[in-house]
Amino acid sequence: MTGSAAADIDARGTQLYEEGAAMLDAAWDDGAGLTARETGAGRLHDGRGSLAYAAVLLRRGGAHDVARAERIIANVAAMQETAPDDAHRGNLRWFFEDAGVTDLNAVEFALDGLNEVARLGAGVLSPATAELIRDMMALGLEEIDRLDVHPSYTNIALSDVCNSVLGGEWLGSATHIERGRRRLDDWLDFTARSGAPHEFNSPTYLGVDVNRLAFLAAETRDPEIALRARIAAERTWLHAASRYHPQLAQLAGPHSRSYRDGWTGAGGYFKLILWRLLGDAALRRNPPWYPQGREEGHTGAATLEYALPGYIERLLRRKRYPYECIETADVERGVTLSTYMTQRYALGTSSRAYTVGTPPEPWPANNGFLLHFARDEAPGYGIVFSRYVVNDRAPGTGAHATDRTAEDFWEEGVHVAAQQRNRAIVAYGLQPRMRPARSFKLRVTALGVAAGAAAWCGDAPLVEGTREMAPRRPLIVDAGGAYVALIPLAPTDMGHGAPIVVTRDGDTLTLDIYNYRGHDRQFWEYRSLAGPFFRGNVRNGFIVEAGTPAVWGSFDAFRAHVAAARISDDVDASRVRTITYASPGGEVTLRYRLDDLSLADAPIAPMGRGGAIDGSGMQWLQSREPELSLHGATLAQGGLPAVFAADRDEGLYACVNPSTERGRVRLETPGGVMFDCDALGTGRVEIDERAGVVVMDAVRPFGGVRLRGAQRLIINGEDAGL
Repeated sequence: MTGSAAADIDARGTQLYEEGAAMLDAAWDDGAGLTARETGAGRLHDGRGSLAYAAVLLRRGGAHDVARAERIIANVAAMQETAPDDAHRGNLRWFFEDAGVTDLNAVEFALDGLNEVARLGAGVLSPATAELIRDMMALGLEEIDRLDVHPSYTNIALSDVCNSVLGGEWLGSATHIERGRRRLDDWLDFTARSGAPHEFNSPTYLGVDVNRLAFLAAETRDPEIALRARIAAERTWLHAASRYHPQLAQLAGPHSRSYRDGWTGAGGYFKLILWRLLGDAALRRNPPWYPQGREEGHTGAATLEYALPGYIERLLRRKRYPYECIETADVERGVTLSTYMTQRYALGTSSRAYTVGTPPEPWPANNGFLLHFARDEAPGYGIVFSRYVVNDRAPGTGAHATDRTAEDFWEEGVHVAAQQRNRAIVAYGLQPRMRPARSFKLRVTALGVAAGAAAWCGDAPLVEGTREMAPRRPLIVDAGGAYVALIPLAPTDMGHGAPIVVTRDGDTLTLDIYNYRGHDRQFWEYRSLAGPFFRGNVRNGFIVEAGTPAVWGSFDAFRAHVAAARISDDVDASRVRTITYASPGGEVTLRYRLDDLSLADAPIAPMGRGGAIDGSGMQWLQSREPELSLHGATLAQGGLPAVFAADRDEGLYACVNPSTERGRVRLETPGGVMFDCDALGTGRVEIDERAGVVVMDAVRPFGGVRLRGAQRLIINGEDAGL
């Protein structure tokens, strides 16, 4: 990175910090001694924002600022549960007004803030306040240890690691430090078994993840823990960069957890970090579909250092198209993440719905299908997404009463999907439902389709209004940057002739594929998706294909192509549904079991890979194959779950071991530079072929190191000589 680029990042960081501090100043309620925010239940006071404000005040450092910070800390302490027999002693109320602990993650977010406040206030806060922080940390760490969240809960698992290590260091507790070290190793190994972080590609929680890892790497006194945190951050950043579309300024799908700001493409936590690093103003635009945005004074995004390797920064800034990234996020359940990009659109799916824990629990904020497309009009893009919906619910009508998520639109079904580049099949089933319902439907929504844009429903143009359509008949739209075909499949009719309905209203187009629409009734066979009446889940789903004028020449040519495609949809005696969509451009097949919506075929994806379809530009992959090759470079890693990246244009080659396993690693570039290490554990190696420099960062011991064709070797920041 050049000096001017670093100065620009610093300047944007300063701007971001000043904006965030001003938001927190405006949120201060002097009467309550806490910051407040508007929620669906009125104006409430939250501990997380209040501790962020205390950090701002301590950075200012005036006597009045320190006194206000101490007042905040005392008031947040009053939100901590201290009753000896309480099941969640040490946790905190999310809002001061809550009657008790409601969100079990409050303790993690509170300790995030306390660890920052403790370090900023060292030698400044009064002895009484410092002791109060120690007491809060000790109680909070006991609760964190009891909760012991599963490593699949990525952002909270990483918060557990960070708070255990840093809180343990603050308290002088070797037990908590060791617990944090063990938990970090567990997370590294758990993640490396699949490839991508389990809580994958979240516009909200990616920001939380990289911030916690950056804070831990910067603040821990243990250099080995700091290195492991940087390795975890590098894999997380590679995952994010592989799905970021620089022309659209969007985190392409699929998203594991995405609130309304995320799936509408509005500004948010991770986008603030990207804006600071990249400087693209489009990252801070708010679309008409979520005009309030979600920038909440995240001063942490302004103050932390994100040491991005050069190949990841370049992947964020530019890609060669068409580009594809495929990763495995949960190898045991067969969760494959597929993203295909051209310069004008990005299509992404997850093969199964996002779940957390053991046994896996489905979560309602996932986006297993997303299509972003360019448009000439503001805000410069549009989105297509899907939701299974009960009782015709719409955004803003079913949410948390005490949070800004009152505008979110939760997923009420379970999906499976298969994708082959620019086409995908997405199928849905019900979640168990005991209560009566008046409708079940799959809704596919397109936001940002210009009012005058060409759209056809079957063989007729689609204008404003609503009409019914038949299954397997395409809905085709000229969305500006892309031609988009949506083909509804025949749904299970649960009674009363469930229709398929298309509605066009302004720049919004919806496709509703009903399984049921009628009077309130209970469906015994779907009460638990088991029992004497259950014969498999409902069938619902659609096919999507995207194209561009550059490929097809005209909208009519794309329509003709879609009309010529062949579709088959069958269920066999063992209740395995097989759907195939085939045309001269390729074929995609989805096979899944109606009994439990599991995939009938083993996942075919590697642990991870990304790059241009033609093999040009920066390529990367993650695999346990004993020998890997990219752009003429070879990596022999003896079965480690290595990440291998090759940027031929820049002459840079890197390999990362994101696990605690050890093995021999040999990396050789096409120009003849060779690195060979007897036993590389958690760590990374990067070769700058043009400069003849090899950099290795690795936990010790790592055995003997041999080089050929290099002029300089740097190990853990020190020149090792040659």
